[in-house]
Amino acid sequence: MNLSCAQFSCTGTRDSNQDALGYTISDDYACFVVSDGVSGEPGSEVAARCAVERILERAQRSGPTLAPIREPFRAPIREPALGETLLACIEEAHGAILASQQRERERGRMSATVIALFIDRRHNIAQWAHLGDSRLYRFARGALIERTRDHSVRQQLLDAGLPSEGVNPGWLHMALGMRGPIAPAISPPHALEDGDVFLLCTDGLWQTVAQEALEDRLRIVHTVDDWALLIEHEAMRHSGSAPNADNYSALAVWAGSPQNVTLQRARTRREE
Repeated sequence: MNLSCAQFSCTGTRDSNQDALGYTISDDYACFVVSDGVSGEPGSEVAARCAVERILERAQRSGPTLAPIREPFRAPIREPALGETLLACIEEAHGAILASQQRERERGRMSATVIALFIDRRHNIAQWAHLGDSRLYRFARGALIERTRDHSVRQQLLDAGLPSEGVNPGWLHMALGMRGPIAPAISPPHALEDGDVFLLCTDGLWQTVAQEALEDRLRIVHTVDDWALLIEHEAMRHSGSAPNADNYSALAVWAGSPQNVTLQRARTRREE
């Protein structure tokens, strides 16, 4: 299935950009990564870049797949499933950041969020993993289907049914480089269908652009580049005048031809 993507990363009104993003696409698989350095700690932009670079490097070495290799007269050799590869990538990035903390004491508390999407192109399977509050949104036929849940104190309070008003949504209890064990959230594998759309983004974006706006813009565009451009303009409109507006970054991924299967086009055909 054809994959197309578009990305942007903006500093906002801050002095530097601590977001990082990147992707790799081959005939067999694709990997998309977005990371956000946790603000307030020296070197967090380094942690974000390290996360993206290590995950992409590991993905290229692993070549994630779900299929076993069979040879005559030999037992099957099972290649790692996507979920195993995702976990290994996250753990390697975490280890690299911890090692860098030890080498450079002035960056001893740097950390970063991460969201990584893997697609097995031989079997049209998508799976993702995340730590922190960088998010993945999944759309089908122009509608939001699901999104990741933040590793934040605010989300913990919401899950427990406790008041969360006034709690900073940026207070994280888990991220790459933080002390203690990490438990990345890994999605089940999903069968990829024509028209599926993914948006990976940092908190600077999802705190300024509403989910409804993401859907509305998706239903009126013909290319992933146009969708990313409209999202970026929406983020600029909301954050341009805000004092100390956060960095905001996003990586949009289209599978097949979403422009042919969105809700608006289906509605138009019914009306005709």
